[in-house]
Amino acid sequence: MARFTDRLVAVTGAASGNGRAIAEKFLAEGARVAALDMNTDALESVFGGNNNVLQVACNVADVDSSAEAMKVIDKEFGRLDVLVNNAGIVKHGTFEELSREEWDQVFAVNSTGPFIVSQAASKLLKAGKPDHTRAIVNITSVEAHIVIASSGHPQIHYNASKGALLQLTRALSVELASSGIRVNAVAPGFIRTPFTEEALKSAEVQKFLLDRTPMGRIGLPEDVANGVAFLASDEASWVTGTTLFVDGGWTVL
Repeated sequence: MARFTDRLVAVTGAASGNGRAIAEKFLAEGARVAALDMNTDALESVFGGNNNVLQVACNVADVDSSAEAMKVIDKEFGRLDVLVNNAGIVKHGTFEELSREEWDQVFAVNSTGPFIVSQAASKLLKAGKPDHTRAIVNITSVEAHIVIASSGHPQIHYNASKGALLQLTRALSVELASSGIRVNAVAPGFIRTPFTEEALKSAEVQKFLLDRTPMGRIGLPEDVANGVAFLASDEASWVTGTTLFVDGGWTVL
């Protein structure tokens, strides 16, 4: 398919994992992609030599960095059709061990980051082509809706930050609807990425996840990318303010 021919897309956290798969999905369907990440070496390693990729250094939690990234995109693209807020972090520890600094850091990237980037990108999105809807897709998590305690206890800062991003998605969908900009979320379950590979080395963790997943396998970044592409496409032109679960049925149980 080529649903995104001549479309201009920005993806945060594009250097690896879900972000890389999302960027590659849009590229495969004809888009030009601004790949945003703090790790510029990783961006070059993945996308170097691809003329359809604009590599952009960006710390989504920093207002100045995000604004500068949008200036680079504006100079090269002149508009945006799709923004995917994918960048996210989590650090593991118990509630008693959790420091205020760590709490703030997780919220800065997972919740405040999408706000900062979306606000910085709004003028570029509003400058998009009037013959199709424009879209923001936020990557939340099933943990915005339920608590997964695969490590023996929940990661409360991650749960809370993704819950905040869920509500940002819903509120922003109302705010931007009159501008023809749709805002939705993809909520992945447990996905096999470099971020989760260490946990998946544990047979106990794998059994826990597979026993609770009706479809009986661990998710892949491509599964997330397929969901994002649908919500960003004109096939979803009357879909806004909603969440698409990509979790193998986890939240059904």
